[in-house]
Amino acid sequence: MAQAATARSPQNPAEPALSREWGVALTLLTGLLVTGLLAFLDSGARGFGLLGLGALLGGAFLHFQYGFASGWRNFLERGQMMGLSAHFLLAGLCALVFIPAASLGLSASGSLAPVSVSLFIGAFIFGIGMQLANGCGSGVLFSFGGGSGRMLIALPFFVFGSLIGSLILPPILSWGQINPIQIGGNLPELARTGLNLLLLLGMAGLFWHLGRKRGQQMPARLLLASLLIALLCWAVFVLSGHPWGVTFGFTLWGAKLAGSLGFDVSSFAFWQWPGPQRALSHSVLADTSSLMDIGMLGGAAIAAALAGGLRRQNWPPARQLLAAGLGGLLMGIGARLAFGCNIGAFLAGTASGSLHGWLWFVLALAGSWVGIRLRPHFGFPQPGIGG
Repeated sequence: MAQAATARSPQNPAEPALSREWGVALTLLTGLLVTGLLAFLDSGARGFGLLGLGALLGGAFLHFQYGFASGWRNFLERGQMMGLSAHFLLAGLCALVFIPAASLGLSASGSLAPVSVSLFIGAFIFGIGMQLANGCGSGVLFSFGGGSGRMLIALPFFVFGSLIGSLILPPILSWGQINPIQIGGNLPELARTGLNLLLLLGMAGLFWHLGRKRGQQMPARLLLASLLIALLCWAVFVLSGHPWGVTFGFTLWGAKLAGSLGFDVSSFAFWQWPGPQRALSHSVLADTSSLMDIGMLGGAAIAAALAGGLRRQNWPPARQLLAAGLGGLLMGIGARLAFGCNIGAFLAGTASGSLHGWLWFVLALAGSWVGIRLRPHFGFPQPGIGG
């Protein structure tokens, strides 16, 4: 009888942990649904849908560990090509919808930005920051949602840096800028789409070819993640009317927080421009970027809870936390000066056929090179350049 009782009541320490994880996931999902209801009341089904797409993106990025900062660092340190190949493949897939939007009958437009001194400064310091923080705009969001101690420090500094960037962008723009340049802008839409696809998929193919010559393989997860994220980016584009962006939501959070502390930012030039002015006068749930950022945090947190990741996080050393704060600050300032991050500037820009997206890539990659060499001063391992 004792043996039978034991058989019926096995002592499995994993069961309470599993139960707790499902409980946490259910609590997070409930909070996300309540937020979705508030978004619905604020901006209708569009708001609810964008929050949901943000959550799906957060879950996808966390599940596949789809990182820009790590992919670029692997390229610069060890000559790993497949991460960059996947990133350009993703941009090419997005371009299939972003550039010929009018021909597809969509009331949406791509992401175009000026070529300016601020772009050169901002993209370069963003590259430094994302290597110090160990994550880019999307990386900070999904890692924060996944319980990363490093990102618990990086995100608030990112928000603060974004606010600073909004205050200094207008005077820096006066240092010199030219209007947005569309690659193949004088061509018919179909020809312009073909030209940009040739460039983007050509870069994806070039990095893949160079990787294959080094004996590298494209991980199946990178291909699957790129396809899934592209589908979600198409959905965001159709629903919101423009490509997905991350960092303006941070800027808005910083401005709202500053206002709650008695610091009125509305008198600054950036916040008198029509878009920022409208966002500042409405709820954070009315802004696409802010809404999707909230969804991404929630989606990543739910995915991490279900996978048990929330209880497996280690608290980084103090010097790495200092690097996270400094990196977040640099990314915040840099993203605002450069009109976005890896998502809003590089991905959305190149996929929209905008020259600024390509320049952003080159400058942020150069900044990453500098950031990698600064990492050992904050307790990270010495880089194995070109290994």
